[in-house]
Amino acid sequence: MRASRLRPEDTTMTKSRREFIGSTAALAALAAAGVPRASAQAVRTQGHRWDEACAWMKLSLAYFHAGGVRGRPERVGMARQMGVLGGVGGGGGDVAQTKQAYEEAGLEWTVLEGVNLTRAQLGVEGRDEDIARFITLIRDCAVVGQRIICYNWMPAVSWSRSDTARVDRGGSLVTAFDIEEARTNLTEYGDRFTHDDLWKNMEHFLKAVVPEAEKHDVKLALHPDDPPVDRLRGIPRIITSIDALKRVTQIYPSPHNGLTFCQGSIASQGPHVDIPAAIRWFGERGLIHFVHFRDVRGTPANFVEAWHDDGQNDMYAAMKAYYDVGFRGPIRPDHVPTVTGFEENRFPGYNDLGALFAIGYIKGLMEAAVKA
Repeated sequence: MRASRLRPEDTTMTKSRREFIGSTAALAALAAAGVPRASAQAVRTQGHRWDEACAWMKLSLAYFHAGGVRGRPERVGMARQMGVLGGVGGGGGDVAQTKQAYEEAGLEWTVLEGVNLTRAQLGVEGRDEDIARFITLIRDCAVVGQRIICYNWMPAVSWSRSDTARVDRGGSLVTAFDIEEARTNLTEYGDRFTHDDLWKNMEHFLKAVVPEAEKHDVKLALHPDDPPVDRLRGIPRIITSIDALKRVTQIYPSPHNGLTFCQGSIASQGPHVDIPAAIRWFGERGLIHFVHFRDVRGTPANFVEAWHDDGQNDMYAAMKAYYDVGFRGPIRPDHVPTVTGFEENRFPGYNDLGALFAIGYIKGLMEAAVKA
């Protein structure tokens, strides 16, 4: 990106990130990841091109497995070589320690993602405890400067797939969902809850937590249901459409009550969904706080998670929409294929080589959107 195309706040962000690249902590993190000090020094002196080219969004990778960011030094090293200086994760841990872990790795902790709210979602005993804990989380995040919390409204059964090793293009492995093959056993909560119950509990939750988010300037980013089916293992699913997402933002209208715009989850709502139009609707209102950039092929009840260039949506049109509405926040590729013959399928959807491909694809689209 040419400097003339940057807004003042973008320039500030670019400067701060560049300064961090040259810091002692960043060089130490590279050395810990196995990058020789000479190579680490080269990042400081020669690494400005990729940083400026994609400065309008905060490229990030997820660190959910193997002990988080400290448990995957090889992923950290790969990310830094790609210029992906953002990291997502940290749900369920001490926020100060989590932030320290990312900083020691030479990364910026861009989003806290992963919060268990099952009791609040179902309105069962412990609901108020869950809400109080979430409010404490908001306050703790504000103290350390973490400004985005990604959460969902999928009680008891969260992200779910019927297959985590479906053979796809060239023998690669992807995750897939087929309602006919999905687990049907009930959770410990049975099947006594209704969709209306979950909506009432959502309203109660938002009225309790959004004022705290506003007070502490922390943005709440609701993730849509994945898969977007009516019910799973006896538990209702309510965030399964664009209209449902709009309803959430209107229960308590606030710029702090927004979304994680997960393209894959929204795309799996069906081929009729207009992803760029949805981005523009929420983005123009300042309600997109975080992006999961991926795609699928199929329908709500039967889909596969595709390679980023092999899904059913126009990914360039989506990227252009983010740019046009002024979204400048964190983005990650979310789930990626496993490249067979070169890596084991240890973390389905979160292995490294598929992420390498996805980041290159995303960077190309980002630069194209700027230059269009």
